[in-house]
Amino acid sequence: MLGKKPEFRSQKPECGRRCVMFAHAVLMLCTTVVSAFGQGVVMETADVRFAVYTPELKGSLMEQATKLRTKVKGRVQRIRAFVPLEAETSLLNIVLKAPALSVVRVAGLPLKGQKISVEVVTDDGRNPDGLVFVSGQGVSQNAVVANVKPLVTTALDNIDKALKGVSLAPADAVSVTCFVSSLGDGEDVAALATSRYPNAAYNQVQIPMPYGRALVECEAVARGKTAVGFVYPEGLTKSPNFTQVVGISSKKMMWSGLHVAKGCTEAGVRKMFEELSATVKKKGGALTDAAFSHVYPTSQTGIDLSRKVRLDFLNKAQMPASTLIPFSGFNEADACTGVEVALPVR
Repeated sequence: MLGKKPEFRSQKPECGRRCVMFAHAVLMLCTTVVSAFGQGVVMETADVRFAVYTPELKGSLMEQATKLRTKVKGRVQRIRAFVPLEAETSLLNIVLKAPALSVVRVAGLPLKGQKISVEVVTDDGRNPDGLVFVSGQGVSQNAVVANVKPLVTTALDNIDKALKGVSLAPADAVSVTCFVSSLGDGEDVAALATSRYPNAAYNQVQIPMPYGRALVECEAVARGKTAVGFVYPEGLTKSPNFTQVVGISSKKMMWSGLHVAKGCTEAGVRKMFEELSATVKKKGGALTDAAFSHVYPTSQTGIDLSRKVRLDFLNKAQMPASTLIPFSGFNEADACTGVEVALPVR
């Protein structure tokens, strides 16, 4: 649960020279473990279960992550972890240990002292009719504002329109995440979202405020009732860059884990998508079947290159549902953008 009043401080690295020395000492171990995790996973679509875990609000990032990981129930298939911009994350992969793993830096987390927020997929869910993915619903305001609840309200209204367009309701949502440019009214925003989506694992994190304007974007996943294809519900924007609602009703699906582009060049972003495509193919899937794509650019150049290059790898006639907004970075200091996908495995 959220604390009484969210407070934020710039996050300093959690360890200094001793951790660096330790990291060098276990470099071979790190290499081995990281290669075993985070390379994508195929699972039964009917078994997907979402959960959000908040750590004990004391100790270093590694201490919080270690204790949090022991609390996770079920067999973990995917983890998406959000950490502060300056957090030391070199050994985090070893602690989290998920077949599909993403670690993304953000501008802030909801609680004072919080150093990690974790979204988990396990294999003990019940979705006999598959899952429905709703694109991030973005709302912005040309001003710097501390309270973003009005913007979030509009974003959630659009999620409801998307659900209604495929004969679903807010109670069918099983996962909702809101990315917000301010956590000034974080308690109120969380209360709004959790009351509207009582069955959803809810998370919210702060993203950079681009171009001096307020921005929120909320994405959702719902439990399907019938097979859903690629849908543009009435009342929502139709874009050539993404589909508003996409379903996965196949027996099996894949979570890819995060792939990043090193360096902000077209060649670097293209290599990222090539590696993602190879990972998906190795697991028996095809990137052209992607149902949802999370894209995490760190700059306007990253946004532009991600939008341009992805068209050479995705199905232009049936673009996936998507979230694409500015983030703060990744483990790799020179990363320009990152991407992960969810897709059916035929």
